[in-house]
Amino acid sequence: MINRVIRLFDAFSLGITLLLLLIVAFNIAARAIFDLSSGSINLMIPGAIELSRYALLLIIFAALPRASTQGMVSVDLLSNRFSASIQKNLTHFWLLLMAAFMAILVWLFTHKALLTFSRGDASQDLEMPLFYFYALISIACVATTLSCLAKVFSNEDAKP
Repeated sequence: MINRVIRLFDAFSLGITLLLLLIVAFNIAARAIFDLSSGSINLMIPGAIELSRYALLLIIFAALPRASTQGMVSVDLLSNRFSASIQKNLTHFWLLLMAAFMAILVWLFTHKALLTFSRGDASQDLEMPLFYFYALISIACVATTLSCLAKVFSNEDAKP
């Protein structure tokens, strides 16, 4: 079950990454056309910087469920010298710490989503409702929490 959730967030992260690539590449080409036409042809996407900023934010949080259990950088200068059981316990400790941190972020971002929803806050340029972003981040943090806990309580050996 958790693997499906992780794959769903992988797909979401990939989709947002491709969208970000498309926005940036199109705006670079549009900027070149704008400069070559001395400003008479403007094909640039309105709010591209804002779209890029929020896309990057979503990419980071959508990638966390996978990264928290398989892709985090580890420095094993000392941990490789420990026994396998100590390494496993350290990994489980790290995953539990990460799950606790993500649970705190769920609470904070959910609170922020509800607050921005009640106030009707919107982004500066495109006036997109901000609560969507905070809600998506909250959901990604829930998935990260669950993926960390699933890794701790699964029967497979956790890699340090």
